[in-house]
Amino acid sequence: MKKQMVALAMLVFSLAFAQTKVSMILNWFPETGHAGYFAALKDGLYKKGGLDMTIVSGGPNTPSGIGLLATGKVQFAMIGATELLLAREQGIPLVAIFAPFQNNPQGLMYHAEYPLKGFEDLAGRTVAVSPGAAYWEFVENKYSLKGKVQIINYNGQLSDWARDPKRITQNYVTAEPYNADKLGLKNGTLLIADSGFNPYADIMVTTEDFIKSNPAAVKAFVAASKAGYEAFFANPKNYVPALEAANKENTSDVVLWGATAIKKLMLTGDAMKGGLGTMTAERWNTLYQQLKDLKVLKPETKIDLSKVWTLDYLPKQ
Repeated sequence: MKKQMVALAMLVFSLAFAQTKVSMILNWFPETGHAGYFAALKDGLYKKGGLDMTIVSGGPNTPSGIGLLATGKVQFAMIGATELLLAREQGIPLVAIFAPFQNNPQGLMYHAEYPLKGFEDLAGRTVAVSPGAAYWEFVENKYSLKGKVQIINYNGQLSDWARDPKRITQNYVTAEPYNADKLGLKNGTLLIADSGFNPYADIMVTTEDFIKSNPAAVKAFVAASKAGYEAFFANPKNYVPALEAANKENTSDVVLWGATAIKKLMLTGDAMKGGLGTMTAERWNTLYQQLKDLKVLKPETKIDLSKVWTLDYLPKQ
């Protein structure tokens, strides 16, 4: 009997401290915008929540996060809100559970000697944008720029932009301006969010099935990720080694510069009331209608937005 009691106690102990193996995939190579997840991993916050977490790097040669989610190869993926609605249109039941960026970091970077005071100033300029970018179609329509701008394909490089002081390039305000500064090129960025097109960027999503089968894991993931960002903002220097280990380009100066840049985009707007990672129905409704108007979503598409996102797992303020 005594042996049975000891065995039972050991079983209960092991179950209490069992770790659920989960993986999350980033939307790009590890960078400062992802710092909260690496901070949570470094500080053992996922482990404390019962998660054995693996962070998978994104990048141009990495399989689609949506595809990996749909096949169960990862449990969490970082995508954009537009991608999520397009996935829903295709019948892939993804759900947004955490949105650290309140303002989308996508922008248009210019040389300081030829500034953009507003989107109307794009007329007559050469602009590098990704083919089919919904944000550009929105800007082009809203500011009557069709036929007035020379569009070239964005290739991810700054070299062409650097050689032409009148050229504009799409950018993430959390990354490219730093690289331009290092080249000694004074620059500025016109944030796309200021045009009225402001989809949540770099949101964390999972599947309806995973939420139903592992609600505790989802709750632990969101809580740890939120706490990771808060810890990072409290002391960015503490997490430089973890970020540099994940990507050697994340040197101390890059991370500290980036910390200031992302903080301005995360700890603002609705986050001041709802906390870091929050979302609102108004923002999702606006984006849904904008994508319909742009015909990014098919006219006949019907999406129940109440199923697209949830705050049920975000810790209360």
